[in-house]
Amino acid sequence: MKLSYIIILINFSWILQSIRPSSAVNVIALLNDVTVAISESLHIGYQNLKCPFGDCCNDYWIPGDLEKLNRLLNNEVFGQHIATDIVSKQIKAHLGHKFPAKPLVLSFHGWTGNGKNHVAYIIAKSLYHNGIQSKFYHHFMATAHFPHASQTARYQDELRNWVKGNVSECAHSLFVFDEVDKMPEGVLDGIRAYLDYVETVDRVDFRKSIFIFLSNTGGREIAKKVHEVWLSGQQARNSLTVRDFERLIETGTFNEKGGGLYHSGLINKSLIDVYVPFLPMEKKHVRLCVENEFKKHNYTPKDKETAISTIVDGFVYFPEDVKLYSITGCKRISQRVGLYIANEHSSNEFDNDKKEEL
Repeated sequence: MKLSYIIILINFSWILQSIRPSSAVNVIALLNDVTVAISESLHIGYQNLKCPFGDCCNDYWIPGDLEKLNRLLNNEVFGQHIATDIVSKQIKAHLGHKFPAKPLVLSFHGWTGNGKNHVAYIIAKSLYHNGIQSKFYHHFMATAHFPHASQTARYQDELRNWVKGNVSECAHSLFVFDEVDKMPEGVLDGIRAYLDYVETVDRVDFRKSIFIFLSNTGGREIAKKVHEVWLSGQQARNSLTVRDFERLIETGTFNEKGGGLYHSGLINKSLIDVYVPFLPMEKKHVRLCVENEFKKHNYTPKDKETAISTIVDGFVYFPEDVKLYSITGCKRISQRVGLYIANEHSSNEFDNDKKEEL
């Protein structure tokens, strides 16, 4: 491939010498474009030779794109200033350290629909060339993978083997545990040693990996705190920091019976780096989610304001007297926007049919 590349450049140089000066600028620009295209093709070809089936544990397949991370957090996550700030800084610090002291362990807390899963997906999309399709991204759901409380010991063994095997293959692995509040007690303690401040466990270095726990635990306490601030009128929502919630979440998570982190050694040993609060979403945040969903569809409704208001007002809000926060956050917006677009298309087709009849 290198020989072909050199031959092409020689041919272009010969062509350049045979043309008039007035055309040289255009040819040079064309030559630059061709050079860039060939370089990219050679690079991709080289990566395919190294990894014929794709997804290797190297910088090409795991770029750790921090610019992409920040762009997606800014453009797709609404009403979560604490979460976006913490995630951006923690991921940057972890990736920037050649030999971290321990794996990065983040615990996301808040009610459903407030963005916990979406932020986890954004992290995966930014870390990996193939995003959530990368074989180095591992997503567990408690109700699917750990359904029986009586099988805790077996789950611990299986989880230890799974995590160890995958980190052995690639140190830059991402593990997301969803529905931790529904996970049998003690399961996560099975990987406690892997999350500690040690260089290796059984000759495997886990320090470059990332572990994220997603839980509804603490959602009520978070919402209560946010609403108290709103009622006081003395502090803006955006002035709240992780310090306003971290101890509250940690204590609630440790003491909530039936949850995956109940009396967990991960909390006792301070192995969770940050407890990240996801705040209840106000109606204005839901509106931003709706607008963003229409953009994803590359669709502008006939009456944009009516369309957005109709969808936003279709959700249930609390408290009853002020209807400030969405009970389901932005969770059902994708379906409702899709339905609105489908209905508008059907209406347009009906109108066209009527016009043809006339």
